[in-house]
Amino acid sequence: MSEQNTYFQQEILNKPLQKHGLLEELNLPPKAIQFIRRNKRNIIIGLLCSALAILGWSSLSYYLARQNDRAAALLSEAVGQGAAEQRKVLLQKVLADYGRTGSAKWAKVEMGHLAFDAQQYDEAIKVYLSVRDDLAKSSPVFPLVQLNLAQAYENKNALPEALAAYKGLAEIKGFAGESYLAMGRIYESQKAVPQAKEMYGKVLTEEGVSPALKEKVQAKLDRL
Repeated sequence: MSEQNTYFQQEILNKPLQKHGLLEELNLPPKAIQFIRRNKRNIIIGLLCSALAILGWSSLSYYLARQNDRAAALLSEAVGQGAAEQRKVLLQKVLADYGRTGSAKWAKVEMGHLAFDAQQYDEAIKVYLSVRDDLAKSSPVFPLVQLNLAQAYENKNALPEALAAYKGLAEIKGFAGESYLAMGRIYESQKAVPQAKEMYGKVLTEEGVSPALKEKVQAKLDRL
């Protein structure tokens, strides 16, 4: 019996030691364990890069969120200013410091409004065009800027450009009635009675136009 025990002890001593660690404790397949151990360095590097990327993305998201918040606060302060010059200074600061934010786009529109209110229609048109051309037509801001552009052209007495702008606006749902009314007004001022009647007639067919406005338009038609 002692000889048999001695044999087993000797057999254990002579048998090569097998690695046994966490991977084995996880009951991973032998091939998977071999792959992990062969590529341990590359796997560690990959994990570190992934961790750094996640950390970097989180830091960037936090930074952008802070920038958006600051830009929105500054834009709100600018719009709340009663004096046009002070408002302009703050709007320019939004554009200079937070040019990549959505608030900067609104600040630019407000700059156009300032020019419009000062009857600087060429400057207003320039600003509105730069904002509009940077927007997708699906953007809810697009029709508002298009309307501002058309009104700037009309006030400048650039009537062909105003008509073209209103025509583009009429293609956007919810703005057709207002656009046809404006085009009718322009044609009427040019003594182009048939075209004015056509536009006013289109206003009457629009469902979104209020009954009170339709009544006024009908009165215009009766006078033409």
